[in-house]
Amino acid sequence: MLRFIDVTLRDGGHQNGFNWPFEFVERYLESLSSFREVEFVELGYWKQTGKYTGPFYSIDEKLLATLCQTSRKKLSVMVDYHYCSHNVEDFPVNAKFPALQLIRVCLRKEDIERGCKFAAELKKYTDCQVSINIFNLTNYEENDLRSACDTAAKANVDFMYFADTHGGLDLGDNLKTFQRFTKLIKEAGIIPGLHLHDHSGKAYFNYRKLGDAGFDATDVSLGGIGKGLGNLKLEHVFDLRGREHILDHLILDKELFQMPSGPYGVLTARDSITDHYAVEAERNGIKPSDFAKRLQRIKGFSKDNYDKKLLSD
Repeated sequence: MLRFIDVTLRDGGHQNGFNWPFEFVERYLESLSSFREVEFVELGYWKQTGKYTGPFYSIDEKLLATLCQTSRKKLSVMVDYHYCSHNVEDFPVNAKFPALQLIRVCLRKEDIERGCKFAAELKKYTDCQVSINIFNLTNYEENDLRSACDTAAKANVDFMYFADTHGGLDLGDNLKTFQRFTKLIKEAGIIPGLHLHDHSGKAYFNYRKLGDAGFDATDVSLGGIGKGLGNLKLEHVFDLRGREHILDHLILDKELFQMPSGPYGVLTARDSITDHYAVEAERNGIKPSDFAKRLQRIKGFSKDNYDKKLLSD
């Protein structure tokens, strides 16, 4: 049976600068209380700075305490190891915030070894469950994936997630590969998870293949809201009979659920390139055919990290 994390507030925050009105957050958490399938609700990022000014990008003790009183669900926060504090004493402990039961540590390829050691220390200090999240999945070679699994196995964490960051994964084409890696993760006593993006329309297809591939956890968001062109939709996964109220947010709070919707993400997903290029191409009115030509310039490091010079004429 799959385990679900709702990432509407955390991943969806990329679309509004993490400036969620608290009144909305209260109503949304109440709406989720009837979804027993959702094990954790991810609120946002813990005390990160630099990219966004919204309070849900830099959740602190005061905001977390309020949210712990509001939610009837177990809560989660995320940190990006590349930008967060590496002092575990800067993180919230479960004894003080009982509703907070999961911390997810997002890792870039160059940070995996150090990040896994940090995750192990974080688990011990906070007494929360900890997840290691490896993103930009489709730009990993098999040897890289094996090394990441081996390194994570030593960290004694609870979850190991991969993220289809660029939205181009097709589990039908890669089933046996992931069966091998999820087997390794489970043998280490860790729950394997996959975060699905929907840039190429494959999120629901991949969701239906999760069990065959050996994954035991995944993420959903209302309306598919998330970074770039969005995620696996909550409303496509769960039976909403008697719980249709969750859809009311898409109408009553529609200004909070705005996302780019153009065709550009199909092209970046095809080439395993960050959707930031797609968002900028749509904003600048570049024709998709011209955009496809410019994408040919994008290689190596720049596939996962936006370089505005590569879109210029």
